[in-house]
This record gives sequence, structure tokens and C-alpha cells, in this order.
Amino acid sequence: MLNFFKKDKKTPEPKEVIPERIKQIKPIVTNLVELRKPCVPVEKGEDVSQIIQELKDTLETKRGWGLSANQIGYNKKISYIKIPEFKDKQGNFSYKEYILINAKIIEKDRLVKVLDEGCLSFPGVPVHTQRYVFITIEYLNEKMEPITMAYQDMEALAMQHEVDHQQGRTIFDRKWRAR
Repeated sequence: MLNFFKKDKKTPEPKEVIPERIKQIKPIVTNLVELRKPCVPVEKGEDVSQIIQELKDTLETKRGWGLSANQIGYNKKISYIKIPEFKDKQGNFSYKEYILINAKIIEKDRLVKVLDEGCLSFPGVPVHTQRYVFITIEYLNEKMEPITMAYQDMEALAMQHEVDHQQGRTIFDRKWRAR
């Protein structure tokens, strides 16, 4: 008979197994009627952490820079933006991340034509759009703190796209029209 529990043999203590958080990947809404409904503002004290986590989890599986709550089935003014910032020597990207709650663009400057803007709700449908190079935006961050900040270039483009979603607009509403 074998004895696995001899005193001279150390048996490791059992480790507590804590399962990893289950990611909540939501399907992307593609229904134009649903996407054109203006979203409802987040109220003071309202817990939207679950929606924010679902936005992060879902965007992690997609090739995009941003996602808004109405694109995953919630009619709330919440957006998550994740923009690649730079690549290190190993080829890994660093990202700038933003949570925009109840976002409102208060200033904009220098209208330009954006070639082939895309949207996760309309995969494979590039649209030439009109966007501003410089914007100032007011929003609440993930901690529900008010932010007023100026952005430019790619950050401004991504923020305009997601604020449009919060207001029930899509890339088709921003289609380039020559003056």
C-alpha cells in the first residue's frame, strides 16, 4: 500500500480557485431605426458600471475605436473610446481610454472631409463624412466627475462619432456634402 501522506513529504495546501470575471460580450445593434433613437441621459446616482463593463468587453472583441450603449442594446448616453496611442518594441499598443457619459460638444472648429469613416453597426460600409478637427466637449467620466476638455484629430473624430450615437445620429447623417 502506498502512502501519499508521509510526514517527510510536503503536500501543498490547496489553492483557492477564483474564476476569472465572465466577460459580457453583447451583439452589436445594426437596426437603423433603433440607432436613430436619441439616448436617455444618465441620472445622478444611477449605477451604470455594468453597461460600461459590457462596452469594454464587447469592444475588446471588435476592430474599432469606440462603442456606445445604444449599439449594445441600452438606450443610455454612455460611450467607451479606446484609441491606439503608440506601439512598443514588441509590437504592443498603448491606448488612451475615455468614458463619455451625457456628452455634449460645446465648441467645434475646422470642418474637414473624413474618407471612409466606419461604424461597428454597419460593418464594411465606409462613408465619407464631415467632422471637425478641433472640438471642446463636456461629459461625465466613469467616476461621474464633470470634464470639459478640448480634443483634436483622431480623439476628436472618435468623440464626435460616439456623441452622435448618444444623440441618435449615425455616419449616414454626417455624409460629406460638397458646398
